[in-house]
Amino acid sequence: MELHQLKYIASVARCGSVAKASEDLYVSKQAISKAIRSLEQELGFDIFNRDGKMSPTEEGTEILKHADNVLRELDEVDLYLDARRTGSTERTTISISFKSFPLDYLFFNDALEPIRLMHEFRNRTPGCTIATYKLSDTATLNALADGSIDIGFVHGEYERPGIKFVPVSMVETRVITLKGNSFCEKAPVKLADLKGVPIRSPFDFDCFTRLFISRCRECGFEPLFQEVPLNDDAINVFCNEGGVHLQPFDPAMKTAYPESEFMAFHPEDRIDLPLCLAYSESNAKPQAAKLATFIRNGVRR
Repeated sequence: MELHQLKYIASVARCGSVAKASEDLYVSKQAISKAIRSLEQELGFDIFNRDGKMSPTEEGTEILKHADNVLRELDEVDLYLDARRTGSTERTTISISFKSFPLDYLFFNDALEPIRLMHEFRNRTPGCTIATYKLSDTATLNALADGSIDIGFVHGEYERPGIKFVPVSMVETRVITLKGNSFCEKAPVKLADLKGVPIRSPFDFDCFTRLFISRCRECGFEPLFQEVPLNDDAINVFCNEGGVHLQPFDPAMKTAYPESEFMAFHPEDRIDLPLCLAYSESNAKPQAAKLATFIRNGVRR
């Protein structure tokens, strides 16, 4: 068993495929596949199911836990050595953008593993401070490209040269309206059910919006988006008149908004996209690159 094999299986488990792990690690797909097969032969069992997606087997899940521990220990050694080299007098500020409404309050808290890891990194790195901002996906990607920020969280894996995207968790979008709206009878919702239904999207999720529009067109209709002021009274009037809105869902929303119905999409029509950590491969400060690696090695979808 070799260290690079542990890195490979951890990346495949995180990314969900050998192809994406290849892009993540800058290693050929053939080299990753060969290393995994060699490790499986050494262990005497399969680490991954080959069922279209490289999902871990039961034995593989246990091995991955140990691999994660080893990689985290290496991160700890790296942080320790870096602290020894730099001392505590040199201060570095890492600028991080969080996804603006509504993900900022639903997902960016210490219950989310990447945020916990971010705080852990700061606490263990002498001289490191973190400045946070709230930006849309587009603004985050532009700021990463010009070096205005070091790390950002966006909804979906965009195609931006020079920017790395690391999936950290999946985000489910649901159809939301007030209880009593006749549309509630449609649950679970199919995309075709939204034909002619007024829709509002209170967020700037470019990846989701483009994919949603494309899927609606495949069903033979254009989604009926409407501008609605971002206040409770206007939204309630909109929903009472038959409108719905699309929004990332978190179970805590049921308690916060008991008057609302949160309808899941039919399994065949779900559009769930990953929340991704994004950083520039060329503009990142050394400490920011270390933080990105620290988070990447500490999470798994």
